[in-house]
Amino acid sequence: MVAVFKKKCLVPNKRVCLRLKAAREAAGISLCQLETRTRIQKKYLQALEECRFDEVGQAFVYQKNFIKKYVQALGQNPESFLQQFTEEESTLKHACNKHPGVGCKKTHFSNLPNIIRFLLVGTAVLSVFIYLGNHIRHILQAPELSIISPSNGLITVENSVAVTGKTPPETKITINGEPIQNDEKGNFNQTIDLSPGINTLVITAQNKHGKTTEETMHVIYKTNKQFSLREQFDTSR
Repeated sequence: MVAVFKKKCLVPNKRVCLRLKAAREAAGISLCQLETRTRIQKKYLQALEECRFDEVGQAFVYQKNFIKKYVQALGQNPESFLQQFTEEESTLKHACNKHPGVGCKKTHFSNLPNIIRFLLVGTAVLSVFIYLGNHIRHILQAPELSIISPSNGLITVENSVAVTGKTPPETKITINGEPIQNDEKGNFNQTIDLSPGINTLVITAQNKHGKTTEETMHVIYKTNKQFSLREQFDTSR
C-alpha cells in the first residue's frame, strides 16, 4: 500500500502585528533604532506592532510598504509578513461586509487620529474663511459715524458749537468739507463758528477704502438782537 502525502499549508498562529514585534525583539532592536533604519516615525512603528494599520495611511499599498520596510530593516524576508497581512485584511474586510458593525469597531477607533487631523485642518480652513469674510465685509462696509453733540435742530444763543462724536480708528473726518483731527480711538471734538440763523453742518466719515458715511445736522443761532426785537414786538402788542 502506497502512502499518500498531502501538502499542508502552515498558517502562523500569531497576527502579523505580533509577529513584527516578536521579530524586532528577537533581533534586539529598539523602536528608536528601527526608526533610524527605516526613517519611519516611532508612532507609526508602534501602530504596526499593535495592528493599527489605518494610522499609517488609508491606502492598502501604503500600509504594505511600511511593513516591507519594517521587516527588511530587521534583515528578514518580508514576503510571509506581507502575505499574512493581505490575508488578514481580506478576512477582516469580508467580515465587515457580511456583518456590518460586528468586529469592525476597532477600525473606526484606529481612524481616530485621522479624524482629529481632519477636524483640525477643517477648523483652520474655516477660520481663514471667516477672517477673509470679515476683512472683505470691512472693506465694503461704510464706516460707523456716531454724533454725540450737538443734537439736530439745536437752538443756541452762543456763536459757536462743539461737534463731538466717534468713528472707527483711521477714519478721516470732515465738517462742511474741512478736515478735522480725531484721536487714535476715533474720537473727535471740533468747535464750529455759527452764523445768525440756520447753520447746516455736514459731517462726513471716510475709511481708508474710500467708503463714506454722512450725517447732516442743523443748528439755529439766535443772537441777542433777535431776542430784543422779539421782546419789543411782544411789548407793543
